[in-house]
Amino acid sequence: MKAGRLLASILLLAIAATGCGQRPGTDQAVVDEPVVVVESPEVSGWMDVSLPGGAPAAFACDAEGAWACFDGGIVLRCNLADCGRWSSFDLGLGDADMIVIDAVSDGGRLLMLTSAGLVEFAGTGDEASVTAVPEGFNPVSMALDAGETALLGSDGSIALETGDGFEIARPGEPRSPASSLVKYGLDWAYLASDSTLARYDDDVALWQVEKVPCTGTLATIDDRLYIGGPGSVLRREAVGEWTEAFPGHLCRGGLALTDAGVVGCSSPGEPLAAAPSTVPDLLCRSGEAGPVWAVDESGILAWSDIGGIETRMPAWDMQRIECTMAGQTGAGSTPPSTPGMTPLLTAASGAFRIYESVSSRPDPFAEFPPRRRDLRRPLGEIAIEELHLVGITLDPSGGNQAMVEDASGVPYILYVNSELANNTRVADITSNEVIVIQEVTVDYGPERGGVASIPTIYSMRLHEEGGL
Repeated sequence: MKAGRLLASILLLAIAATGCGQRPGTDQAVVDEPVVVVESPEVSGWMDVSLPGGAPAAFACDAEGAWACFDGGIVLRCNLADCGRWSSFDLGLGDADMIVIDAVSDGGRLLMLTSAGLVEFAGTGDEASVTAVPEGFNPVSMALDAGETALLGSDGSIALETGDGFEIARPGEPRSPASSLVKYGLDWAYLASDSTLARYDDDVALWQVEKVPCTGTLATIDDRLYIGGPGSVLRREAVGEWTEAFPGHLCRGGLALTDAGVVGCSSPGEPLAAAPSTVPDLLCRSGEAGPVWAVDESGILAWSDIGGIETRMPAWDMQRIECTMAGQTGAGSTPPSTPGMTPLLTAASGAFRIYESVSSRPDPFAEFPPRRRDLRRPLGEIAIEELHLVGITLDPSGGNQAMVEDASGVPYILYVNSELANNTRVADITSNEVIVIQEVTVDYGPERGGVASIPTIYSMRLHEEGGL
């Protein structure tokens, strides 16, 4: 949906509110009071990041952006310093069967744990380097802290990277990991399947084990240790002592879902984003003010200012990467065509349906899948920036309808006068366009006419790529 703001209408309304010119025989005072906007609608929301290859095998974010890693050596980088644009890299490792296990990032450097070893990539176009893992060591997770890299093995061993390889520390008895590896103070720590917390201090080569009330996601925030328990997040107070920090669901990446939305463990009363429509496997944030990322087997969602990140790569780049992932050497000589329009005439109702293949379903007007129907939210809670248009029904008898989907593919039907969040309503539905009006309240001050309502007009169209 491309935002089309009708500036001429706004200027005319502003002129009408403030007056234009001076009538004969009157004195007009000059007022220096500034115009104050007393209400401004939010411009952030969850957006679907459409990338080739489906959901990534591993995902990592840092203060400068995010990495999406795919089996076979394809990685995609979102660079916030470059307007959130995505770049693609084929690490050229020559192993199409390479499996990605985990990934971490710091300052733009990617470390990717794979079946071929530990891959390091600076993201500048240089070749990636590969460090082989010790023979017989089966890694399942990795962690990075202050330049130190550690791998967690399937038997509970920890492999610490040294200048010329890895040094393995083995616990007194094998332990089956039940969480990712984290750094907690001086210790590398993980949860084991026997409801214990295993900690290893590599400075003194000391293993410590203690019982925990449950197993789940493990995270360290501000030197505090948290576990995601059933319906609540627990915080470690001392050896064997855990208290409930807040009710919610802790995800990998260190963020949690609560009734208030996405929160950090150290400040659960300050939501960072609204809750996505599904519970993701991973929730993380790029820096202190960057996008919030939600990743699961369905793909990637990003909570960001509208236009803050690129939500899809150009069609030609996407086709090229998809061909590379499929083992093809080229993608043809011309970019692929854009999705077409498929009209469907329903004789019984006299309605003419128009839709595009950008929907997550072959026919977006078909019966809603039960899982997605249950995820629908009230329209009054959804910002227009969260929706994209996938179809229109022209019905002279019952009124035109517009089919839209949110970033998670959850469908909604809009009618003329349907009301959305932020004082927004649907004004008109045509054969390929939905006109939406958003009222913004502005205070010009007592000398300029007081409070006025200025409409901002948006247009959602079919047959156009790129969202807003």
